[in-house]
Amino acid sequence: MKCGRIKAMAKSDNYILFIDESGKSKLSDQGDHFLLCGLKINKDLHSALSSYMVSLKNKSDIPTDENIHAFDLFENEKVKGNHHKHVHIDTFLKRLRMLVQGADLKCIIVRINKDDYKKLITKKAKKLKMSERAITNILKKNDLHDFLYEALARKLILEFGHFLEQEDAHGEVVAESRRQDDDAVLRAFIDSTQTSKFKDGTTYHLWSKQSFKRIYSLVFQNKKGLSFGLEIADLFAWAHFNTHYGKERPFKSVAKNRRIDSRLHKVNEIMKETLMKNKVEDISNTKLKNVAGDRVSKFTELLNNLKQSQ
Repeated sequence: MKCGRIKAMAKSDNYILFIDESGKSKLSDQGDHFLLCGLKINKDLHSALSSYMVSLKNKSDIPTDENIHAFDLFENEKVKGNHHKHVHIDTFLKRLRMLVQGADLKCIIVRINKDDYKKLITKKAKKLKMSERAITNILKKNDLHDFLYEALARKLILEFGHFLEQEDAHGEVVAESRRQDDDAVLRAFIDSTQTSKFKDGTTYHLWSKQSFKRIYSLVFQNKKGLSFGLEIADLFAWAHFNTHYGKERPFKSVAKNRRIDSRLHKVNEIMKETLMKNKVEDISNTKLKNVAGDRVSKFTELLNNLKQSQ
């Protein structure tokens, strides 16, 4: 395979933003960290890369009719048809790097620490002598248990809308389906295109106009769908999260742990080459209020107004 830049066969003004997550986003979930990975790519180029991906999987003895998933490549090491799984997986990652290096695609990773918001729940629970579970159930009834996911998804979508405006292009958002939790993505998509959600004169107020003008659809895709973009977003998100926040591995095999460390390093190196602004963006409380002030206010207001009778 040649390593030169892979370009779309013809000029196109359509792009796709693929969104995938890593970590647990809900305030009721264990763990303090959560991130979203957005992968931006030209739509025609994505079609070409999907074909390359089929060939790459075939050469690595990976089924071509299924999406690859980070868990399988790193921890589970179950790739159907392989007799020496780790050899084939490592070869696959080497070829994948060549493919991504030759493609004009960019990723953005936004991450957040949930600790401040979980502490507020803990503090309120102690004050009212309620369980934290009872409070998170109330948050769920008010569609606020997953508002941090919404906020990060807004950030990615607004960034995408601004990019499209700069390129005089249009695009669509493709998110991996979380089934019963897809409403959080839908709310983020709708809110990102409503100027009323942002203060007049702010950057996001302008970008919301651009997003409404430039982004024409939101598509959900499950894990059985074949999509190069979601496969790469999944790999990048999983590798970054597990490098920085992953739990201590339970494997007794020293060799297996070394293989996982090696693969994490390889995927992180691929990701760094595509990273917009050359950095991962931490969403501070101030940034969160800028991009989702209305949701933060509703969360704070609900907690402040909670009474023991509830």
